[in-house]
Amino acid sequence: MHRASRPAMAAACIAALTACGNSTPTAEPSRLAEPSRLAEPSGLAEPSRSPSAAPSASSPKLVDANVSELKNFAIDLGVPVVIVLTLDSGGEYHLRSHPDGSADFTGTAVTESTRMRIDPAKVRKRTAANKNHVAIAASPKLAAAGPASCLTDKREAVLRMEPCRPGDATQSWQLTPAGDSGLFELTGPHTAIRSERGPVIKEGGWTAFQTIAVTP
Repeated sequence: MHRASRPAMAAACIAALTACGNSTPTAEPSRLAEPSRLAEPSGLAEPSRSPSAAPSASSPKLVDANVSELKNFAIDLGVPVVIVLTLDSGGEYHLRSHPDGSADFTGTAVTESTRMRIDPAKVRKRTAANKNHVAIAASPKLAAAGPASCLTDKREAVLRMEPCRPGDATQSWQLTPAGDSGLFELTGPHTAIRSERGPVIKEGGWTAFQTIAVTP
Protein backbone atom coordinates (compact mmCIF):
# COMPACT_ATOMS: atom_id res chain seq x y z
CA MET A 1 0.00 0.00 0.00
CA HIS A 2 2.79 2.42 0.89
CA ARG A 3 4.68 1.62 -2.34
CA ALA A 4 1.59 2.10 -4.43
CA SER A 5 1.21 5.67 -3.07
CA ARG A 6 4.74 6.86 -3.98
CA PRO A 7 3.86 7.77 -7.61
CA ALA A 8 0.95 9.81 -6.35
CA MET A 9 3.12 11.53 -3.83
CA ALA A 10 5.75 12.25 -6.46
CA ALA A 11 3.12 13.70 -8.75
CA ALA A 12 1.85 15.83 -5.97
CA CYS A 13 5.36 17.12 -5.28
CA ILE A 14 5.95 17.83 -8.95
CA ALA A 15 2.65 19.72 -9.11
CA ALA A 16 3.58 21.68 -6.03
CA LEU A 17 7.01 22.56 -7.41
CA THR A 18 5.45 23.57 -10.71
CA ALA A 19 2.97 25.75 -8.93
CA CYS A 20 5.79 27.36 -6.92
CA GLY A 21 7.84 28.00 -10.05
CA ASN A 22 4.92 29.55 -11.92
CA SER A 23 3.72 31.71 -9.05
CA THR A 24 4.28 35.43 -9.55
CA PRO A 25 6.39 36.98 -6.80
CA THR A 26 4.85 39.82 -4.87
CA ALA A 27 5.75 43.02 -6.70
CA GLU A 28 8.04 45.45 -4.93
CA PRO A 29 6.62 48.91 -4.52
CA SER A 30 7.08 50.68 -7.81
CA ARG A 31 9.28 53.76 -7.87
CA LEU A 32 6.43 55.47 -9.63
CA ALA A 33 4.37 54.96 -6.49
CA GLU A 34 6.87 56.94 -4.41
CA PRO A 35 5.57 60.26 -3.20
CA SER A 36 6.24 62.79 -5.93
CA ARG A 37 8.72 65.52 -5.20
CA LEU A 38 7.97 69.14 -5.98
CA ALA A 39 9.99 70.31 -8.90
CA GLU A 40 12.68 72.75 -7.90
CA PRO A 41 11.85 76.18 -9.30
CA SER A 42 13.75 77.00 -12.42
CA GLY A 43 15.11 80.41 -13.24
CA LEU A 44 12.06 81.13 -15.41
CA ALA A 45 9.60 80.09 -12.70
CA GLU A 46 10.88 82.40 -9.95
CA PRO A 47 8.11 84.16 -8.08
CA SER A 48 7.45 87.59 -9.49
CA ARG A 49 8.80 90.50 -7.49
CA SER A 50 6.75 93.49 -6.53
CA PRO A 51 7.48 96.63 -8.54
CA SER A 52 10.20 98.90 -7.23
CA ALA A 53 9.17 102.16 -5.62
CA ALA A 54 11.78 103.98 -7.68
CA PRO A 55 10.39 105.68 -10.79
CA SER A 56 10.92 103.72 -13.97
CA ALA A 57 12.90 105.00 -16.89
CA SER A 58 9.61 105.51 -18.75
CA SER A 59 8.20 107.87 -16.09
CA PRO A 60 7.63 111.40 -17.39
CA LYS A 61 10.39 113.82 -16.51
CA LEU A 62 9.54 116.76 -14.26
CA VAL A 63 9.67 120.27 -15.65
CA ASP A 64 9.47 123.73 -14.11
CA ALA A 65 6.00 125.20 -13.73
CA ASN A 66 5.31 128.23 -15.88
CA VAL A 67 6.12 131.31 -13.75
CA SER A 68 6.92 133.69 -16.61
CA GLU A 69 4.03 135.96 -15.59
CA LEU A 70 5.69 136.61 -12.22
CA LYS A 71 8.66 138.26 -13.92
CA ASN A 72 6.41 141.26 -14.53
CA PHE A 73 6.16 141.82 -10.78
CA ALA A 74 8.81 142.77 -8.25
CA ILE A 75 8.96 139.24 -6.84
CA ASP A 76 12.45 137.82 -6.31
CA LEU A 77 12.73 134.30 -7.75
CA GLY A 78 15.71 131.95 -7.55
CA VAL A 79 17.72 134.10 -5.11
CA PRO A 80 18.00 134.16 -1.29
CA VAL A 81 15.17 136.22 0.22
CA VAL A 82 13.17 136.70 3.35
CA ILE A 83 9.40 136.37 2.92
CA VAL A 84 7.65 138.91 5.09
CA LEU A 85 4.22 140.24 5.93
CA THR A 86 3.69 143.77 4.64
CA LEU A 87 4.25 146.73 6.92
CA ASP A 88 0.48 147.18 7.02
CA SER A 89 0.40 144.18 9.36
CA GLY A 90 2.29 146.13 12.01
CA GLY A 91 5.78 144.84 11.37
CA GLU A 92 8.01 142.82 9.09
CA TYR A 93 7.27 139.33 10.33
CA HIS A 94 9.51 136.86 8.49
CA LEU A 95 8.71 133.31 7.46
CA ARG A 96 10.86 131.26 9.82
CA SER A 97 11.72 127.60 10.39
CA HIS A 98 12.10 126.21 13.90
CA PRO A 99 14.40 123.41 15.14
CA ASP A 100 11.40 121.06 15.46
CA GLY A 101 10.59 121.55 11.77
CA SER A 102 7.57 123.81 12.23
CA ALA A 103 7.29 127.07 10.30
CA ASP A 104 5.48 130.37 10.91
CA PHE A 105 5.98 134.11 10.59
CA THR A 106 7.60 134.81 13.96
CA GLY A 107 10.98 135.81 12.55
CA THR A 108 11.93 139.46 12.90
CA ALA A 109 15.41 139.56 11.34
CA VAL A 110 17.50 138.00 8.59
CA THR A 111 18.90 134.81 10.10
CA GLU A 112 19.79 131.31 8.95
CA SER A 113 16.25 130.23 9.83
CA THR A 114 14.52 132.97 7.80
CA ARG A 115 16.56 132.83 4.59
CA MET A 116 14.43 131.24 1.85
CA ARG A 117 14.43 130.85 -1.93
CA ILE A 118 11.41 130.79 -4.24
CA ASP A 119 11.78 128.53 -7.28
CA PRO A 120 9.34 127.22 -9.89
CA ALA A 121 7.61 124.07 -8.63
CA LYS A 122 8.42 120.83 -10.43
CA VAL A 123 5.47 119.44 -12.38
CA ARG A 124 4.92 116.57 -14.80
CA LYS A 125 3.37 118.85 -17.40
CA ARG A 126 2.73 122.55 -17.58
CA THR A 127 -0.98 123.27 -17.34
CA ALA A 128 -3.22 126.21 -16.48
CA ALA A 129 -3.83 124.58 -13.09
CA ASN A 130 -0.16 124.66 -12.05
CA LYS A 131 0.73 128.03 -13.58
CA ASN A 132 2.60 130.27 -11.11
CA HIS A 133 3.21 127.37 -8.73
CA VAL A 134 6.41 127.66 -6.74
CA ALA A 135 8.43 125.75 -4.16
CA ILE A 136 9.85 127.58 -1.14
CA ALA A 137 13.17 126.16 0.04
CA ALA A 138 15.37 127.04 2.99
CA SER A 139 18.49 128.88 1.84
CA PRO A 140 20.89 129.21 4.78
CA LYS A 141 24.43 130.43 4.18
CA LEU A 142 25.75 127.30 5.88
CA ALA A 143 23.71 124.50 4.33
CA ALA A 144 23.35 121.38 6.46
CA ALA A 145 24.23 117.95 5.13
CA GLY A 146 21.45 116.15 3.30
CA PRO A 147 18.63 117.38 1.06
CA ALA A 148 17.32 120.93 1.24
CA SER A 149 14.13 121.62 3.19
CA CYS A 150 10.95 122.94 1.59
CA LEU A 151 7.85 124.58 3.04
CA THR A 152 5.23 121.83 3.29
CA ASP A 153 1.46 122.20 3.70
CA LYS A 154 0.71 119.37 6.15
CA ARG A 155 -2.87 120.39 6.90
CA GLU A 156 -4.81 123.62 7.27
CA ALA A 157 -2.67 126.23 9.01
CA VAL A 158 0.05 123.68 9.83
CA LEU A 159 3.29 124.36 7.97
CA ARG A 160 6.53 122.42 8.27
CA MET A 161 9.94 122.40 6.66
CA GLU A 162 10.57 118.91 5.27
CA PRO A 163 13.07 117.42 2.79
CA CYS A 164 12.27 118.74 -0.67
CA ARG A 165 10.36 116.25 -2.81
CA PRO A 166 10.13 117.50 -6.41
CA GLY A 167 6.62 117.02 -7.77
CA ASP A 168 5.02 116.70 -4.32
CA ALA A 169 1.73 118.63 -4.26
CA THR A 170 2.09 119.49 -0.56
CA GLN A 171 5.23 121.49 -1.41
CA SER A 172 3.71 123.29 -4.39
CA TRP A 173 2.37 126.78 -3.64
CA GLN A 174 0.27 128.92 -5.94
CA LEU A 175 1.78 132.40 -5.88
CA THR A 176 -0.85 135.00 -6.81
CA PRO A 177 0.16 138.64 -7.32
CA ALA A 178 -1.94 140.85 -5.06
CA GLY A 179 -2.49 144.56 -5.44
CA ASP A 180 0.70 146.60 -5.43
CA SER A 181 3.63 145.34 -7.44
CA GLY A 182 5.65 142.86 -5.43
CA LEU A 183 2.85 141.76 -3.10
CA PHE A 184 1.48 138.24 -3.40
CA GLU A 185 -0.60 135.56 -1.70
CA LEU A 186 0.42 131.94 -1.13
CA THR A 187 -2.04 129.05 -1.36
CA GLY A 188 -1.24 125.38 -0.84
CA PRO A 189 -3.43 122.27 -1.14
CA HIS A 190 -4.70 122.76 2.43
CA THR A 191 -3.80 126.29 3.46
CA ALA A 192 -4.27 129.81 2.16
CA ILE A 193 -1.50 131.33 4.26
CA ARG A 194 -2.59 134.11 6.60
CA SER A 195 -0.91 135.37 9.71
CA GLU A 196 -1.42 137.78 12.58
CA ARG A 197 1.81 138.90 14.25
CA GLY A 198 3.56 135.61 13.61
CA PRO A 199 1.35 132.52 13.96
CA VAL A 200 -0.31 130.99 10.90
CA ILE A 201 -4.08 131.16 11.40
CA LYS A 202 -7.19 129.83 9.66
CA GLU A 203 -9.27 133.01 9.56
CA GLY A 204 -8.64 136.74 9.64
CA GLY A 205 -5.13 138.13 9.75
CA TRP A 206 -3.05 139.27 6.80
CA THR A 207 -2.62 137.42 3.53
CA ALA A 208 -0.30 139.71 1.54
CA PHE A 209 3.43 138.98 1.55
CA GLN A 210 6.51 140.32 -0.16
CA THR A 211 10.10 139.29 -0.69
CA ILE A 212 13.24 141.16 0.34
CA ALA A 213 16.42 139.96 -1.35
CA VAL A 214 19.34 139.23 0.96
CA THR A 215 23.03 138.66 0.31
CA PRO A 216 23.85 135.16 -0.99
